[in-house]
Amino acid sequence: MVDNHPFNALNLTTIPFDEQACIFDNQFILAGDLDDGTPMRDLNQDPTMRHFLTSPYPFKIQFSMLQLCLGGRMRVRLNFNEYELHHNSLQIVTPGSIGQCLEISPDCRIVLIAVSSNYIFTEENSEAALIIRKFLARQRPLELTDAQTSQILSICRTLRDKLRQADFRFKHLVLKGYMQVLYGEICQLMAPYVQEQETRQGSRKKQIFDRFLEELRQHYTTERSIHFYADRLCLTPKYLSQVILAVSGRYAGDWIRDYVILEAKALLKSGQYTVQQVSDLLNFANQSFFGVYFKRSVGCSPTAYKES
Repeated sequence: MVDNHPFNALNLTTIPFDEQACIFDNQFILAGDLDDGTPMRDLNQDPTMRHFLTSPYPFKIQFSMLQLCLGGRMRVRLNFNEYELHHNSLQIVTPGSIGQCLEISPDCRIVLIAVSSNYIFTEENSEAALIIRKFLARQRPLELTDAQTSQILSICRTLRDKLRQADFRFKHLVLKGYMQVLYGEICQLMAPYVQEQETRQGSRKKQIFDRFLEELRQHYTTERSIHFYADRLCLTPKYLSQVILAVSGRYAGDWIRDYVILEAKALLKSGQYTVQQVSDLLNFANQSFFGVYFKRSVGCSPTAYKES
């Protein structure tokens, strides 16, 4: 989803990092436990990180992010799914995602790359882009071997060292080049999982369901009708509903409602918008309709949720 709202939830300029982080042009951040000799710190005890790690509310993430867990564990919720990152887990988060850190162990070691849209991985290679999209549709971390993790870390260390050279004039070129190298490495690691998934779930119904979710992620803030998505997929509403129920065990309306409600919750808790503004951003006819829709799903009014 392309986020057109001035949503001030979690962007690159608001991420707190210590002095060891490598920050370039306010558009790229590389941080975390890159060196084995660096003393391990308990992120739960870091006052600059505590707000983000213990917040009871989700954040709207406005950038691309890669998290590589080197040890310990971190439990996170991303959109509607809950995951645990552990040793050699790699997770990619795309802009527009709504995430929350639920728990992090004292011995957790994380390497994080965050990039603005100006440095997002390009899609010049259609095959690689398709692999990335198909893997991310699985909505789960990529599990690596020790050797694969070492390869990713080697790229990150080399990039960090180059960006820290004060007299190096072509850092923009180096950054984009290394991001493409990293992109290629990740595509290579994802390819076997995608191939296995397609072999196991290569039915037409699964393909239709995946396309429905892709359309939903792009249009849920403006379209809540199954007829709209059926038209986008050149199917009848009845057939699309049957396919979604058969593949996922849930009705199409449940998927649409969950996306809308999650967005509404994040907007309400951001502190940036009134209930009326949230209603307008989500294209409800009026605040009353939005209130009924929200209460039916959440069990309380938008105002009560916002003030809780």
